[in-house]
Amino acid sequence: MVRQLLITVVAAAVLTLAAGTESTAQKSNPCAAKNPCATKNPCTAKNPCSAKAAGPVKDAAAEATAKAYKGWKKVNDQPVLSQSHGNRFVFTYVNKKAEGAGLSGKFPFAEGAVLAKESFENEGGKPGARAPLFIMEKRKKGYDPGHNDWHYATVNPDGTIAMSGTGKDGSPTQFCAACHSVAKVNDYVFGNGTIMKVKPTAMGAPATNPCAAKNPCAPKNPCAPKK
Repeated sequence: MVRQLLITVVAAAVLTLAAGTESTAQKSNPCAAKNPCATKNPCTAKNPCSAKAAGPVKDAAAEATAKAYKGWKKVNDQPVLSQSHGNRFVFTYVNKKAEGAGLSGKFPFAEGAVLAKESFENEGGKPGARAPLFIMEKRKKGYDPGHNDWHYATVNPDGTIAMSGTGKDGSPTQFCAACHSVAKVNDYVFGNGTIMKVKPTAMGAPATNPCAAKNPCAPKNPCAPKK
């Protein structure tokens, strides 16, 4: 009986140790089941960031913006360092439909308003190589009512679309809306360092999207396999 009791005690101790180890791992592992940044664990087989792309991302509106924005109104002459855009330097342009609200401070923006933020890598505290173009386009009412009907897209320097979507759960640009939601008072637009009449709004911390390999705002992906 003593031997059986000893075996039982040892077994219980092992289970307790295992449970503790698992708990510690979950706390330190950004890909753990209890990852607070992922209700749907991004490291599972259903991870949309690990699946093979079905093909090139298409977004005709974003492609058109990438070709036309240089002719729009530029609202900051000096580069603004934006941590929330990969710690890059940015310049913002607005089309005619965005000028009304942006320059008057009377929000919301009208349907069809587009803001294009061109970015450059931070090279020694100065704008360097061209980086992604970040786009916000105000769509018709009801497009994404939970996020003021904004459409988001990023365009690579070579003109290809990196990502396109809404702020809805599961959208590749969900984190864009999450960040911009802090600036709801300005209809989701920060406008820091520009001539737009916005109420000063502090930006949140840089994005920590665990699917960061495809997130131009968060280059370090904690779930990516080590090379």
